[in-house]
Amino acid sequence: MFAHRGVTTAFPENSLESVGDAVKQGFTAVEFDLRKTASGDFVLFHDADCYRMLGKHQNISEINTGELGNYPLLMDGKPTSCYVPLLEEVLNRHRDTIVFYFDMKLNSFRDADQIVQIIRKYGIEKTAIVASADAFFIFYVEYRYGSIITALEGFNAGKEWTYNLIPRKLKPDYLSGFIGKVNDNHIQWLRRRGLLSRRIVYGVDSTNIDQARESGLVNMILDHHPAFGYLTGGERFRQSPAVQ
Repeated sequence: MFAHRGVTTAFPENSLESVGDAVKQGFTAVEFDLRKTASGDFVLFHDADCYRMLGKHQNISEINTGELGNYPLLMDGKPTSCYVPLLEEVLNRHRDTIVFYFDMKLNSFRDADQIVQIIRKYGIEKTAIVASADAFFIFYVEYRYGSIITALEGFNAGKEWTYNLIPRKLKPDYLSGFIGKVNDNHIQWLRRRGLLSRRIVYGVDSTNIDQARESGLVNMILDHHPAFGYLTGGERFRQSPAVQ
């Protein structure tokens, strides 16, 4: 069970605080988005544009790392006491406690090389998943860094035929996509191919989590909110099978 962008009921998404709150509430896996600043540092940030989260009409890639402290993260349009965190800040604090799902919003091979260097630097090869909707980005990581765990995003019902076209050496470790794009035929295909435990679904919330579980899906990225209180109340989230 991955907390989607951390737990965002009390703190802004992709903040150091939202990740910390996920750990506090019992999650042992967190999904967050990665982009780069103008200084070339990886930061937790979803949108290319900063307006929604920083109230600034500028791309995050145009802001120097040293300037991030000038712009508090917004929540419901209001400034908070939280700021855009560096990836290394999160890793320094949580590398030994959680599984990471890096949703890469970057797709150059140089970005791939750099994220692998960071993963190796922190010794989290077995507890970090590099995810991207860019198939060539994933193929590059698989080809050059076979020990790095990968997830190909956007693999939904109707795309099953494409899996056979991927050479064995380039196949991603996990297939990821919206739960709304999963149907019975897709589940049966996953079962036949022995890939059900290698499927990650996002877009899971209190309205569809039971359906997901009944389908046999075990790797979920949860949009956490108070309705999930019953999950953390007595059932501590276990480490995702994705990295066991």
